[in-house]
Amino acid sequence: MHGALRELFDEIGWADGAILVLTGTTIIGWVKLWTGQFKLLKSASLATLHSQLYEKGGKYIKRGKITLSELDDLEYTWKAYTGLKGNGTGEKIYQKCRELPIVDYQSNSNWQEVEDIAAEHEAKRNA
Repeated sequence: MHGALRELFDEIGWADGAILVLTGTTIIGWVKLWTGQFKLLKSASLATLHSQLYEKGGKYIKRGKITLSELDDLEYTWKAYTGLKGNGTGEKIYQKCRELPIVDYQSNSNWQEVEDIAAEHEAKRNA
């Protein structure tokens, strides 16, 4: 084996050397690659959860009330957000939502068409 290649294999180890020859990178290279990808996925997840907290929480705060299912959903989002080390602003929104009065189910205006169709089906079923 060529002297320089032998020195490289001795330096990085034979297992890493074999992986380097076969894949073009070392185990350390793969770890760095996957660590970088993991950080990007974590960042993307945190951004999505942050957006959901702000959007949903802002809607509930503006409305001045929250349903139990909405609060439950917001709590799942909040737990995931804090697990990924989200910031204190999200906590303020979550705590404000927890202080809102809990009300019975209210229809979601975004889903009004779906609810109308469901009501039609219910009426046909009861007819």
